Amino acid sequence: MKKIEIGALIVFIASIFFFRLYIITYKEKVEIGDVVEITGRVDAGKGRIETIDGKYFLENTYFLVNKVEDGEKIILGDIENIKNLKWGTQYKLNVQEVRENKNIFKEFFIMKIKKISENYTIGLENFLRATILGEGHLIDNELKELFRYTGTAHLLVISGLHIGVIISGIVLLLLKLKISKRIRYFLTFLILSIYVLSIGKSPSVLRSYIMGGIYLLGNVIYEKVNTKKSFLIAFIISLLIYPTWIYSISFWMSYVAVFSIIFIYQKLPKFNIRKKIYLNKILNSILLTIVVQISMTPIFYIFFKNIPLLSFFTNILLIPIASIFIIIGFITLFLSNFYLEFLLLPILNYSYIFLIESVQLLSRIPYLTLEL
Repeated sequence: MKKIEIGALIVFIASIFFFRLYIITYKEKVEIGDVVEITGRVDAGKGRIETIDGKYFLENTYFLVNKVEDGEKIILGDIENIKNLKWGTQYKLNVQEVRENKNIFKEFFIMKIKKISENYTIGLENFLRATILGEGHLIDNELKELFRYTGTAHLLVISGLHIGVIISGIVLLLLKLKISKRIRYFLTFLILSIYVLSIGKSPSVLRSYIMGGIYLLGNVIYEKVNTKKSFLIAFIISLLIYPTWIYSISFWMSYVAVFSIIFIYQKLPKFNIRKKIYLNKILNSILLTIVVQISMTPIFYIFFKNIPLLSFFTNILLIPIASIFIIIGFITLFLSNFYLEFLLLPILNYSYIFLIESVQLLSRIPYLTLEL
């Protein structure tokens, strides 16, 4: 494309972005006594606000309600109380009217998770729902703080790790069934789409879905996929659909992390010690973690007023444990369709306990994160 065409395209995209940002942003100040209509999922009387009066907040907002059944709801009520929390603002509503806003895919996954974890702690259920369905608000605030201090809060949200696990798992399963390449990758794309529809929208989910979808569809039509272009496409599409994400820490954490991997880490010389395959992998993993941490430091400073000093160390230890938990979690959910979840449930529970205890142990190390 010529420079003038590129410039015109940038102006066109920017115009759509700013227009949509103005249209869908909730601009009014919420005060006690205001009557509002919110959408969100209720779990034990609380949840995260998705929209308020059909528009989006520019910050994380949560709600408390009484005598409302769990599920995706549209709630009309007046504001009783407003509380500023570390993770956002919480509104307590005096409920006037409740309507269903069901997501059949998400309800299916929640039912499965509740079923497989019914004989275990509520902590396991909530952690599964956080790491598999993106319902991070269910995690206890004290546990969230431990993950934040150790620099591993990203493990509590849906990320490229989850999408990668799904894509790899489905492709491998279909490969064993001797299904042709085109059909294999197209079926994987359909299943991935159902999963994304079930877990709702978040910056890291949409980015991972778009990039993963481009990779899968590229294999369907036998086109070579350019990671840099798919990253840029995901960035543009995300902001055009949800322009308020420009103010979201989750958005910037997701894209800065992936940017540092694609545009910085991949250009660095890698360790390649002869006959030391596993050592090379460990050293390159450490290099990757350090690159991502350095790139993310401005984000942590701007939003949290802290700098993670040693999170590369905690990530090297905790990411493999969390990956095992996530992989086992997905396989257990799959097996539950055939009433075989009992085969992996004890291992899933032990991996959860081991992960939580590891986070608690590492959180005792001083100066993992420097508060400013």
